[in-house]
Amino acid sequence: MFMKSAIAEAVSLRFPPLAAYYAQSPPADSREAGGMCVMLPIARAAKGETVYFSATSCTCPGASWGFGWAGFNPDLFPGGKECFERFLSTGNEHWEHGQHAIEQMKAHGVPKLFVQEFAEGEGFLKTPELAAEFVDSMPNVEAEGQYMVIQPLEKLLPGAKAKLVTFLVDADQLSALTVLANYARHGNDNVRIPFGAGCMTFALYPFHESEQPAPRAIVGLTDISARFYMRKALGKEFMSFTVPWTLFEEMEANVSESFLTRFAWKSIIEE
Repeated sequence: MFMKSAIAEAVSLRFPPLAAYYAQSPPADSREAGGMCVMLPIARAAKGETVYFSATSCTCPGASWGFGWAGFNPDLFPGGKECFERFLSTGNEHWEHGQHAIEQMKAHGVPKLFVQEFAEGEGFLKTPELAAEFVDSMPNVEAEGQYMVIQPLEKLLPGAKAKLVTFLVDADQLSALTVLANYARHGNDNVRIPFGAGCMTFALYPFHESEQPAPRAIVGLTDISARFYMRKALGKEFMSFTVPWTLFEEMEANVSESFLTRFAWKSIIEE
């Protein structure tokens, strides 16, 4: 018998919860994730596949950082650290070093969409100085294996544990999980919505939270670039809600006695 989630049933998830865990070898029925962005393989996992990333083949620097295989080194970004800071903020087309980097990327066949974003900047932070502060504030995590496996939670055998569990939720479901995460905790800030790339909110921040005495949930898919990919793969209404395993177990145990069995929530899901 495979693992079932009381939360998934209570909030009527469209997609199964996703389990993420380290492994020393990929599962036999898994598929290696390809491509630059981790969002599309995650979407495949939501549709039932088991996918994995490896320390040697993960081509996205942000994901490699988020999974704990390598610290992020902005000096390796095209044009180096200063270009990366301008990429996140004001863009690279208006200064000489940035213009040279743009010409180099064009000469080496870098995709036009990335060159365009590199040139004009993503505008996610107002200044390069704020972008530098953002990078410096990021936590680092240490990988526990050479492979990161992501699969539907229901494929975990009884007794097995994941490192993280991610729910893909709409607005009503996000509200419910936010309440449930705070249900048995002191305080009312047991859920965070940090700014960051899709892989940061899916992996880096939750992994960091898993090391804390009272780990919090992380709301993700706030990254505009990640939403560009996920809206095509799964739909535009979804956010991610990722919890370390210990918080997942706590929330699961509280479902039957919580608001999820009472009038207010039932009135929402029965509309």
